Amino acid sequence: MTIMSSYLLMTQAAFAGDDYKPGEPFGPEGEKISQLGLERGLELYDRDVADNCILGALQIRIDINGADDYGIVKVELFGEQDFMKKSGKLRIIRVPASKAPVKVCINVDAPGDYAISSYHDKDGDRKFDKRWDFKPKEPYGLSRNPVIKQLRLPKWEETNFNVPMNGANITINLIDPKKKD
Repeated sequence: MTIMSSYLLMTQAAFAGDDYKPGEPFGPEGEKISQLGLERGLELYDRDVADNCILGALQIRIDINGADDYGIVKVELFGEQDFMKKSGKLRIIRVPASKAPVKVCINVDAPGDYAISSYHDKDGDRKFDKRWDFKPKEPYGLSRNPVIKQLRLPKWEETNFNVPMNGANITINLIDPKKKD
């Protein structure tokens, strides 16, 4: 067997069962799909759900603009420590996408500075698709809507915002990379 055919067999095995088929009650790894996920034909779980929006509560109330009526919008909450690293994610939320502004609320434990990253997972595969050169293929956005002109991770100073005791309202405008190039 050649090295190339061995590689192809290994990659096929690694991806076998990776895809969620709409309507199935369990995801690829056996976790139960949420009721909302079943209704929308999306791979959504109970752990993905946003908090109830309550004006004046200690939470971040986010309006996300620029998605379409299909797929999933993913929202990630960060503090300053390990910002934009997997270990720094304080909360991950996934909700059905919509052309109308997507409203997501996240309760926080304490007032302070936070940052949000978000993207429109158009194909609903729970992955942020990138091109060969690592540039995004799917619409994305950050709190404070910074304009980042070069390929790099955003900086904390560009995205952080303060959440007081009565919470904060923010808007994220997703950037469509197809319109950006």
